[in-house]
Amino acid sequence: MSGDELRRKIVDFYRTYEFSNLITIDSTGTPKARMMENLDFGDDLVCWFGTGARSNKVKEIRANPNACVFLYRPQDHSSVSIQGVATIVTELGLRKEKWRENWSKYWPDGPTNEDFTLIKVVPKSIIYLDWPNRKYEVLEL
Repeated sequence: MSGDELRRKIVDFYRTYEFSNLITIDSTGTPKARMMENLDFGDDLVCWFGTGARSNKVKEIRANPNACVFLYRPQDHSSVSIQGVATIVTELGLRKEKWRENWSKYWPDGPTNEDFTLIKVVPKSIIYLDWPNRKYEVLEL
């Protein structure tokens, strides 16, 4: 499969999911996974998430930016695994752009709330497992 075809399959796969697993590394070197609400996912393959600025995942990313975003399709056992570098984004313009109204229950002040921040995961490589066709593809970025 060409790189462009693989990119398109990854984008199409990701966009069918409301949530994914964000995996960070804690202070003991142990991977920690948690479900996160996916934000816009485009052709740049960058993953975005909203979270609390004082959360454990933010502390973990600041200490070790290596992260993974994992999506699994139980119907056919296919998956996408995005290995990349996570950063914490506090820029107000981006927080306003990415804001979801359903988050008001967590941050009543909206995107200007000091406890609201973004996580950005820039991929280094993406593994696409098409289990029914027994295809394992890796997109290096």
